[in-house]
Formats: sequence, structure tokens, C-alpha cells
Amino acid sequence: MRGTTRRAGRECKAHSKSFWTDGNCISRNWLPRQPTPVPLHGDLHPDNIILTHNGPRVFDAKGYAGDPAFELANALRHPKGMTDLVRNPRQIETCLSLYSEAMKVSEKRLAQWAAAKCALSICWRSGGAIENDPELLPLIQDVADQ
Repeated sequence: MRGTTRRAGRECKAHSKSFWTDGNCISRNWLPRQPTPVPLHGDLHPDNIILTHNGPRVFDAKGYAGDPAFELANALRHPKGMTDLVRNPRQIETCLSLYSEAMKVSEKRLAQWAAAKCALSICWRSGGAIENDPELLPLIQDVADQ
């Protein structure tokens, strides 16, 4: 993930530089203290899961290895098109509780990775539509700071 963040910083548009700085600072503080890396989907969220006649299937895997707390960090930003739900502090807390229990990681660490992912996603997509992430980022950071 380190190479990805460096490349993203160079590509970040000027109006999104503060989000890049936030995300890069957050992730750099946690990268040295990661547990043993495990295989990760890398983009696991409700929009990348389908139900088939053989059961649930995930797709659009990025194939990372890293901190288990990163796996569902992006899920806090989904489902797409449900901005009010995603920004609801109660929804954030509920998802953090469910996801941290499922992944056996702390809510705080999951929230920290979610804040980093949110900030970096703003930068990565700064050339296109930036939906609700600028409003969502401070909500996730508030939970991460608790």
C-alpha cells in the first residue's frame, strides 16, 4: 500500500492536497505498527458482494496483503447512493461495532484506517466526482479520536 499512497500524492489535484496530507499522515503513523500482514480483498464493501444461487460471492478484489483492520475500512463509505445513511453517526458506530467484531480488530483501529481510506479516496478521485467523502471524513475521524 505504501507505493499506492506515494503515487496518489503526486496525482492529487491542488484542491484535494489537504485530504492527501491527512490520509498520508494517518496511514504513515500506523504503517510501522501493523500486525503480521494477511491476505486482503482490498475493496470489500456491500457494493462488491453479490448473492448467487451458490451463495454470496465477492468481486473487484485488489489483492492486498496488510492489516486486517484495513479490510472493511472502505465499507464505511458504502452503499453508494445512500449518502444520508453513510454520514449518520449512529450508522458509523453500528458498522464499526459489527465490522470490528467480525474482523477481530478494535473499532478504533478500523476507524483510523477508514479515515485514512476516506481521505485518500478523495484525492484519488479528485479529477472526478467527489460525493460524500469530504463530509464523511470528519465524522469518521471523530470516532477514531475517541
